[in-house]
Amino acid sequence: MVNTRMLKAHMTLKGVNTRALADALSWSMSTAYRKINGEVAFTVPEVQLVKDLLELDAPTTNAIFFCG
Repeated sequence: MVNTRMLKAHMTLKGVNTRALADALSWSMSTAYRKINGEVAFTVPEVQLVKDLLELDAPTTNAIFFCG
């Protein structure tokens, strides 16, 4: 389960809005919203792309995407 609040906070800190995330990952806006809100799981390659886009370190990535 994704930590939605933490993901959105880091997106805001890096100036990445939902449209920019969707474009970077070749998603539709509806897919981006569903993934950000935890309705659909991120794949491992998607996690890596988001990690790179938001310049997240490993502990932060784990806290966002693998928070159980």
